[in-house]
Amino acid sequence: MRLTRRSMLGATALSAVTVTALAACSQDTGEGGGSGGNGGSDGGGGGGDQIASDQNDINAKERDELGEGGVLRLANNAFPANWNTFHSDGNVRNTTDMMDTMYPVLYQYSAAGEVTPNPHYAKRIELTSEDPQVMEIELKEGMQWSDGTPINYKSIENVFNIMNGSQEEYAIASSSGYDKVEKIEQGDNDLTAVITFKEKYADWIGLAAVMPDSLAESAEAFNAGWQAEPLVTAGPYKIGKIDAANKTVLLEQDENWWGDKGLLSQVLFTTIEDPAATATSFQNGQLDVIQTTVPATYSVVEPLIDNGAVLRRAAGPNWTHITLNATEGRPLADQAVRQAIFRAIDREEVLLSVNSTMPYPENTEPLNNHLLMTNQEGYQDNAGDLGKHDPEAAKKLLEDAGYTMEGDVYSKDGKPIEITYVYNDGSKTNEAVVPVVQEALAAVGITMKVQKVPPTDLFSKYVIPGEFDLTLFGWVGNPFLSSGDSIWKTDGEQNFGKVPAPEADPLLDQAAVETDPAKRLELMNEADAHLWEAAGVIPLWQSYDFYVQHPDLANYGAWGFESPDWTKIGYVAGSDKLNG
Repeated sequence: MRLTRRSMLGATALSAVTVTALAACSQDTGEGGGSGGNGGSDGGGGGGDQIASDQNDINAKERDELGEGGVLRLANNAFPANWNTFHSDGNVRNTTDMMDTMYPVLYQYSAAGEVTPNPHYAKRIELTSEDPQVMEIELKEGMQWSDGTPINYKSIENVFNIMNGSQEEYAIASSSGYDKVEKIEQGDNDLTAVITFKEKYADWIGLAAVMPDSLAESAEAFNAGWQAEPLVTAGPYKIGKIDAANKTVLLEQDENWWGDKGLLSQVLFTTIEDPAATATSFQNGQLDVIQTTVPATYSVVEPLIDNGAVLRRAAGPNWTHITLNATEGRPLADQAVRQAIFRAIDREEVLLSVNSTMPYPENTEPLNNHLLMTNQEGYQDNAGDLGKHDPEAAKKLLEDAGYTMEGDVYSKDGKPIEITYVYNDGSKTNEAVVPVVQEALAAVGITMKVQKVPPTDLFSKYVIPGEFDLTLFGWVGNPFLSSGDSIWKTDGEQNFGKVPAPEADPLLDQAAVETDPAKRLELMNEADAHLWEAAGVIPLWQSYDFYVQHPDLANYGAWGFESPDWTKIGYVAGSDKLNG
C-alpha cells in the first residue's frame, strides 16, 4: 500500500524537503523481494558494491530525445480490488502504479530524495509559518476532473476532512499526519488551501493531495464507488478499456490533459498471477518490461540481457517481511510465542532460499531495522537477540511462558500452538519461504498450516480483516519517514497484526514532529528497538529493484526513491517501438 515520508524543515516558505525514508504502501510479493548472493551474468550485474540510496537506473532522457507513439506493455500480479487509493483496499502498489498515470499527485521526488511540488498540478506547497506550523497549497489554474468539475480548494479540503480519521465509516488507508491538523481554510483564492497544524509535523508536504467531490460525498461512494473502475481521473492518460474478465487495463492519452501530452499512444497493464508466466510473456515479446526479483523469473529472462533487453537496478526503500497476527484470541496474541517465532526462523536461510543467484551485492545480509534501509542515513542494527537464529532460545521462551511439550508440539491449557501461514497463490517467494519457515517452527514445537488464496483477495479478504497468523508481503517505499507510522502504532490502520507497541508509540509521535534530522533518526532507532521487542513484524531483506526491459524505453525502470513522470515516459526517437 502507499502513503509515504524524512525531512529537513527549514525556513518559512520552504518548498523542498530532503528525505530518506520508508514506505507505507503494501505490495503482495508475487515475485517477492530478493536475496543475497552474487549470481547473474556480466550484463546482469551480479555482485559488486552496495548501491547508494540516491542512485537509480531509468535510462533518463529529455522529452526532445524521445519520439511520440508506441505501446508500453506492463504486467502486475493482482487486479485491483478497489481503485480508490485513499481506501485501505486500494492502497496497494499494483493499483497505485496504474493510478499514477491518470490521477493528480501534488508533489514529486527525485532519486536523491528531494521533494518538490509537482508542476503539472501544484503552483506551490510551502510553510508560511513555523509557530504555529501552517502549510499553504496553491494549485495550478485551469485544472478539472474528467467529470468536468474543477480541481480547486474543495478538492484539497475533501482529503483533509476524510483522511483525518474522524469519520469511522470511511475505510481510509491511514490517518497519519492528517490527524495532526487543527483546521483547513480557503486562502486568497479558490485554488489555495491554508492548513494549520496542532503541532509541528515534519512530513507536512506528504499530506498534499486532492480528491473529487463525487468520491468524498459519502462513505458508500468512498468505500464502494470505485471498486469496478476509477470514475473520475485527471492526468496525461485515461481509461480506454477495463476488461475485468481477462484482467487487462488499456490506457490511452487524455485529450483534456492540460500539461505536456503523454508520449505513448497506449499503456497496457495485464494481470498475470503466475510469475513464471510473466517471464514467459516477456521472453516471447508480449511485454516490454518485467520486474524480476526471484530466480523463477530472472533465470528465464537473464539470457535476454544485452541481447535485446537491458537490466536496470536500484536499491530503493522497499523491503520484504513476515507479519504476525497478535489479535486477541489468536495463538500469536502471546508475545512470548511471537518472540519464539523470531528466534526459531533463520532469516539468513530464508533470504537465501528465495534467490541466492540474484544480482545482489556480495554479502547482502538480512534487514535489521524496521524503519530504515541498509543504505540510508541513520540505519543501525537494532535486532539484538531477537534477530539471531537460536531454536533452543525459542523453546526456552515458550517454556518460561508456561508452555509444555506434548509429543512434538508445545501446548498450554490443553491447546497446542497451531498457526496458519496465508499467502497469494502463485507467489514464488512464498513457495520458497514456506518450507523453510514450516520446518523451523516444527523444530521448536509449533505447527504451521498453509493456506493459499487468490492474489486479488490477499489484502481485502485476509490481511486487512486479520484472517491469518503469518503472512509475507512487501512494503513499498517513498521519501517520508512518518508515512509508516500507521504500520507500527498500536492503533494504526495498517497495523494489520494488531501488535501492541506502547513503548514505540510515543517515540514515533515525537519523531513525527521533530524537525532536527539527527534527533529524528535517534528517535526512530529508539522506536525500532521497541518494535523488535513487540515482535510483530520480522524484517527479512531490503528488496532491490531489478527491471529487465526494452533498451529503447526511457525514463522508466529501477526508480529507487524517484517518482515516475508519465509525461516523460516513452521510447527514444527512431526506435522501432514507436510504430507498435
